[in-house]
Amino acid sequence: KKKNKNEVIRYFNSSIDVILSDMAADTTGNKSLDSIRTNLLCAEVINFSKEVLKPKGVLVSKLFMGEDFLEIKKLAKSTFRNVNFFNLVSCRIESKETYLH
Repeated sequence: KKKNKNEVIRYFNSSIDVILSDMAADTTGNKSLDSIRTNLLCAEVINFSKEVLKPKGVLVSKLFMGEDFLEIKKLAKSTFRNVNFFNLVSCRIESKETYLH
């Protein structure tokens, strides 16, 4: 994991305009666990973006509405000036999937 991050940093010279993350953890059937695992990936992307995004860079990342949603929201708001959440039109109405921008 760390090796891949370092490769990205080295390749882009820590100056990326946009990060798009549609990552989700493999599902287990336990919606609470699946949400926590996917939101951990989102938190990692937010923290990684601190190292590589340009000052006016943009992050779009998938996360799930779940018990740790507020923690991810707080992390995003402490990292970026503006934070918005949106759902894709193509998502099912009952989907817990949302995106932050």
